[in-house]
Order: sequence, then structure tokens, then C-alpha cells
Amino acid sequence: MEDDPFDDLGFAPAFRVDCGPEFPGDGNWGCPVFGFDRRGRCGEPFESRWGAPTVVRVQPAGAEEWGGTFASGGLGGLSGVYGCPSRHHLCVVADGLVYIVDVTKPRAGAVVAHDQVRQVAKVAEHDLVLFVRFIDIVALGLAGTAWRTERLVVDDLRVLNGRATPSSVAATPWAGRPRSSSTR
Repeated sequence: MEDDPFDDLGFAPAFRVDCGPEFPGDGNWGCPVFGFDRRGRCGEPFESRWGAPTVVRVQPAGAEEWGGTFASGGLGGLSGVYGCPSRHHLCVVADGLVYIVDVTKPRAGAVVAHDQVRQVAKVAEHDLVLFVRFIDIVALGLAGTAWRTERLVVDDLRVLNGRATPSSVAATPWAGRPRSSSTR
């Protein structure tokens, strides 16, 4: 059963993923299960103190199937499962906390790329995924984090479209009306 469908963002992942699979009645997943803590580390016992974890089941091409539980960010934000520019990486956003995991090496843990994320957007002209928080942006490329901004606005930052232009980013100024903003 899929709670939130996987969004490949137009990339071509080398794996299949089941978002929100049902827990097996006997507790046996039939594959390794990894718990990722808020720092991206795999370990036992798994805890998700700040809310329900995001659960996935992944079948990489040519590698062993595995299950993953990702601790909730706890500070609010988006939850979802996304493709990445790299065919072997999966992005899991758990209540705003962004995990990037190599699907062929889940034991290695995940990179926590950003927190309090409210929007995930692909830049159409480039192999980039943007993780947008209310004040800043982190961009993920083929080799990992491509860049990160400093604080851009006071609040309510969002990407309006997936084009790499200054008018693609907006924020709500003090007066409450959206205004375009350059990322410098």
C-alpha cells in the first residue's frame, strides 16, 4: 500500500521503491531493514521521537532489496520520496528532514542534506533538485550537494517554477504580497 507515491522528478532511477509499505504481520520483512536516525546514521535501536517515521521498501537493480525507516524531522515540513540526479540515490523527506541514501549501500547511512524543507523542485535545465526551506535553498546535483544559499529572505521562500532564472524564486515581504527575489 502506498501512502505517498514515489516522484522520480523526471530522473531515471536504477531502483524501484514502495512508499509506506504495510508492516508484515509476522514482523519478517524478508530483507534487511535499516533505521536511519536524524543524523542519517544506521543503528539499533531505531527511534523516531519527533513523529511517525517515513517507511520505504527499495529494490535496487542488481542489488539486494531492503527496507528503510527514516526518523521524522519533527519541526514540520514536507514528507515524500523522490528521485535524485544520481540513478543510485534516493531522497526521503521525513517531516522536513531530507535524507539522501545510496540504494546500493544503505548500511553506509544517509546524508542529511537539509531540514525544515517545505518544497522540493527540479531545475529543468540542469540535473539539480532544490530543497527549499522558508529562508534558504540547498541544491543537490549528480555528485551530492552542488550549492547552498545563505539566508535569502525573512520568511516564506518558494520556487515558482523549475527554470534557472532570478524570477523563479519568490518570498512574501512584510506587507504580505509575493515579490520576486534574485538568488544572487
